Amino acid sequence: MWDSSQSDVARISQALERNASGQEGDKLYKKFNGTTQEPVRLAVALRGFFLADGVTESQREVFGAYLKRRIRPTAEALIEAEALPQLQQLEALGWLDAALVDAFLQSAIRQRKTSVTVWLLQLKTQKYGFRDRDFTL
Repeated sequence: MWDSSQSDVARISQALERNASGQEGDKLYKKFNGTTQEPVRLAVALRGFFLADGVTESQREVFGAYLKRRIRPTAEALIEAEALPQLQQLEALGWLDAALVDAFLQSAIRQRKTSVTVWLLQLKTQKYGFRDRDFTL
C-alpha cells in the first residue's frame, strides 16, 4: 500500500492531498492542534502554509512559525518531494542561511534530487559563494 522508500511526512502529505476539501483550512488547523505526532504536524503545517486558498492569515502564521522552528525537517520534506517553488518561498522569506543551504545541498545530493541540487548550487553561488581552497605548502 505505501511506498517504503517514502518518509512518513511524504505519505501523510499525499493522504492530505487526496482528502482535500473546500473547508480545508479549518480542518488542517484543527488537525494540527489536535495531534502530538510530529510527522503529522509537519505534513499539516506544510500543506496549510503553502495552500493558496482556504487558510486564514492567522492560521498561516501559526503554520509558518512552526515550520520556521523546524526548518531542517521542513526542508528535508520539501527536498524529498522535489517541491522547488516551496523551497524558493522559504528562501525568499529569509529562512535559509549559508549553513542550512550547505546541509540541504548535501541532503539533495544524497537523495538524488537533481533539480533541487542545481537550485541550491545556484543559490549558494549567488548568495554565499564557495570558499577557495588553499593548497599552499
